[in-house]
Parts: sequence; C-alpha cells; structure tokens
Amino acid sequence: MSRNPWKGALLVCGEPGTGKSRWIREEAQATKSRIFRWNARVDRSLRDGREKLHQQVRSKEGLFVWIEGADDLTQEAQAFLRRILETASSNVTCALEVRELWKMSSPILSRCTIVSMKSDKSFRSEKNLQKANSLGLISSSTSNLVPKLEDLPALRKSACDPYKLIDNFLEINARNNSISKSTMRSIKMIGAGSSPWIQLASILARQETIIQDSP
Repeated sequence: MSRNPWKGALLVCGEPGTGKSRWIREEAQATKSRIFRWNARVDRSLRDGREKLHQQVRSKEGLFVWIEGADDLTQEAQAFLRRILETASSNVTCALEVRELWKMSSPILSRCTIVSMKSDKSFRSEKNLQKANSLGLISSSTSNLVPKLEDLPALRKSACDPYKLIDNFLEINARNNSISKSTMRSIKMIGAGSSPWIQLASILARQETIIQDSP
C-alpha cells in the first residue's frame, strides 16, 4: 500500500479484493469515528444521496463518510462531490473508494490523499512483464511507474493493462498537482469509447514534449 501526503480527504483505489473496504473500516476504528456509507454504484448521479451527504459532512462528531464506487459517478455528480469535500467539517473524513483512478476528475484528485492498495498480478501478466524486462524492452526500475512513449509497443505486445499504466500516471501526477486539462480530455475520450492505448500515447507524447521544452 502506498499513500501520499494528507489533503483532508481519502481516495482509496485498488482492484476488487485488495482490502479497500477493510482499510477504511480500520481507519475509522482507529480514530474512533462512526461510519456513514453510501453506494455510488447504484446512485451514479447522487440524485438520492445528495441531501444525505450534505447533512452528514456537517457532523459535529467523528465521522467517516464512505462513498463506495465513486469512480462510477457522472461528471455532474463529481462536481457536486467536489463541493462536498470542500465543505466537510473538521470532524469528518470523506473516504472515496474506487477501482479505476483515471475516472476521477482532476479537482477531486487534487483534494484527496491517494491510498493505493497493492494487488497481485495475474500469472500471465507477471510472466509477460518479466519477459519484457529480460529482453530490455522496459527497465525494471520503471515497470511499476509510468512508461516512456517508446515503451508502449512492447508493453502492448506483452498484454500489459493500459488502464493500470494510466492509473500510475494519474497517481504520480496527482501528488504534484500537475494533471493537465489536456490529460483530462484524453481520459474523457477513453470514457467515450476511444482506445486507452491511443490516449495513453497522446498523454505521454505531450508529457515528453513538456519535459523537452523545459529550461
């Protein structure tokens, strides 16, 4: 598990079965806070939950407002959620549980401490990654981070998960509050059906251009 500096709210991300729910419960227990849980996967627009969430984040007692499946929220609902994060009282910790970090808007990412739960790779993915490393297609020191643009063809042939690579990119850049509008446009295009590999290539190309142009 990795965790970046505290920003006032938690965004707990990871694949199913990696311990996200248990971690949130243990954090609430450690701070002697009660839990209010809302399932956003069955209320993607927060039509039913808006008033309840608005009331809960003003609690005067220790409270974890646990929003399960926040990555399924619509863009409009995420805009409302951002205001919830901004107005939560000091006694309240908002904990957003997500599977796919890249679906979250930049304003929410910038307001959350990201907690990434480690997961075991499938046997096939692990073997493919080892083979790519052994052939020098990617370096072992960067295989768990963000690849270079030139690495993408080899990663694609090795059946690597493009969404995981995008998650890595967003997590690293969220720590520095450096997720650009162009990156978020690429993420939205993926959500609209565009190829994640094409958009990842576009994101990395822009990133490398920025680095090259830096003094």
